[in-house]
Amino acid sequence: MSKLIKKKIIIVGYKSFIQANLSNHLKKKYKIKKIKFNDLNQYNISDADFIINCSNSKSFFYKKYLKNFDRNLKIANLIKKTRTKFIILSTRQVYDPKLNITERSKLKPINMYAKNCLKSENFCKKIIKNKLLILRLSNVIGYEIGNKKKPSLMSIIIKGLKNKKIFFDNNYILKKDFLPIKLLCLCIEKLIQKKIVGIVNIGTGIPVTVKELIKTIVDLKRVKIVIKLKNNFKDNHFCYKLNKFEKLTKIKINKKQLLKYFSNLRREINKI
Repeated sequence: MSKLIKKKIIIVGYKSFIQANLSNHLKKKYKIKKIKFNDLNQYNISDADFIINCSNSKSFFYKKYLKNFDRNLKIANLIKKTRTKFIILSTRQVYDPKLNITERSKLKPINMYAKNCLKSENFCKKIIKNKLLILRLSNVIGYEIGNKKKPSLMSIIIKGLKNKKIFFDNNYILKKDFLPIKLLCLCIEKLIQKKIVGIVNIGTGIPVTVKELIKTIVDLKRVKIVIKLKNNFKDNHFCYKLNKFEKLTKIKINKKQLLKYFSNLRREINKI
């Protein structure tokens, strides 16, 4: 009986938090190659089954869209004549924030990063059409220890723990859809197995306030919480309704399972 050939997946974003966790998870079943974005031209990527981009330029977060800092677009152009499927990581911030959001919900990007993500999605769709999977991620959480181009909630929490003081704005009392990194990796694996393309929202579908999250994962005796409210704050309560994702993957998480992920994260954070 012939040996089963593993599919080849290239993951772009050499020091990315998501990239590190995703590559460790997928290498159990797939042939994984990690590549820095700036080194892409040095490799033959046409034989890959999938490319997942976990990399962005700093300009993509803060400056008005320009094609020359859209890394998704550059990768799409490299593979447009190949059989390779492309997975890009977009954001829940492209939607008008509210509860029970689906893929059909109103698009109303709340910041420059979200505006750029939408433009990038649309350009990539025109180039590679049915070889593209766009994942609009909710708030990904996990033990992040590296420097980020755009601070995440978890990087703020971990930095605050080291300084014995964590600063929050209006987000502290808002409900969010928190997506544990290990669950994200499992979700992406399932979507790859199913060869899904198109737009898919990924989260848990369980609204949890930032305050509740902090109480669950942080030892409040070790740190002071400081709330500084902002004027003209644009965000709001946010959570996905995951009918499409659950139908595609058969993955459905409940609150008890989510709290178990939180407990594991608490144990990692307590090592600080």
